[in-house]
Amino acid sequence: MQTSCARYQEQQHHQQQQQQPYIVPQPQFAQPLVKPEEKRPNVMKVIEREAIARADIDGRSKMFVRRAAPRDRLCAGDVVLVETQSSISESAGTTNFTGVCIAIYRRGIDTSFILRNVVHKIGVELRFMAYSPLVKRIEVVQKGEGFRRAKLFYLRENPGKTFQLKALRKMAQSAASTKNVK
Repeated sequence: MQTSCARYQEQQHHQQQQQQPYIVPQPQFAQPLVKPEEKRPNVMKVIEREAIARADIDGRSKMFVRRAAPRDRLCAGDVVLVETQSSISESAGTTNFTGVCIAIYRRGIDTSFILRNVVHKIGVELRFMAYSPLVKRIEVVQKGEGFRRAKLFYLRENPGKTFQLKALRKMAQSAASTKNVK
């Protein structure tokens, strides 16, 4: 004869076997992205590094590293071509915008930069989020020379200074020549 305690334990064991096991999600990264020199990693920094690694499809994070050599990173004064997708659902519609980078805001996953160009004699500035899924491609057309500031907001008041850049002058001339042909 079984005692009530033994019967209770047997029922508990039987119920545990019938229950479905918990579904434990598999982590996307085997190890958290912790730098080896960090003794106690900051959880938010680890989460941010993982988010950047997830969003960094084409290696664009190398362009926004603060301590990289100037030839490897995006700097204020560079002429940049950005190809964006018009919507997530439609992959066919893309738009190109070329302009002078007048400011970069390095804020981890929220890194953004402002490009300025003159279109039909009107100054146009667009801000792009570096890790946005709508930004398909970021390409540096020409490295800026002679700019010693981090933010080039003075180009707003002096638009002629922008066209001293060779790449923008060539693009403006090619746009004007195609307009004259039509």
